[in-house]
Amino acid sequence: MSNYKMIKWNSNINVFIFFLLGLLLLIFPIESMSISGYLIASILMLGSLSYIIKIYRNKNNLTNGDIIYLIISLVALSFSISIFIDPTWIIRILNILIGLLLIISAIINFKNILSFNKNRSTSWWIYVVLIILIFVFGITIIINPLFLAKVITRIAGVALIINALTSISLNRKVNNNLMIKEIN
Repeated sequence: MSNYKMIKWNSNINVFIFFLLGLLLLIFPIESMSISGYLIASILMLGSLSYIIKIYRNKNNLTNGDIIYLIISLVALSFSISIFIDPTWIIRILNILIGLLLIISAIINFKNILSFNKNRSTSWWIYVVLIILIFVFGITIIINPLFLAKVITRIAGVALIINALTSISLNRKVNNNLMIKEIN
């Protein structure tokens, strides 16, 4: 197979993988996050278990550093087990923190807009509307912490699909240009 055909074949495989991954993220956002969580947990678990086994085999020659690494490995092992139990808990906690930050920021901004309104600005109501939207979005994220994760995952899926479609279009243009050059 020529070098050009190999590059074309690899490009087509990448386009297919990106398109398929984009569809999966768009259609099944929570399941995609769960699978990612399971993969991360598996890697973490294998790494921590291998280190625990290594320390157990050398238990007669343990140093203080080995004991610290053993503690870190046990924490990593328990962390990976908790991900296997519920792979979305990390996403939930992070999104709840984001929701709280949005609510706190909205309250602070509302306080600032009250002093802004005292200066008789005509556009103060636009800020009030935006602050209310931010506050409502923060409440929504706290009530349904996977909402933001679903949205971001779906946006990532759309971006991968657009990337795949753009690559297909560019590949066709490159192929057409190469064919024109070969004819001339």
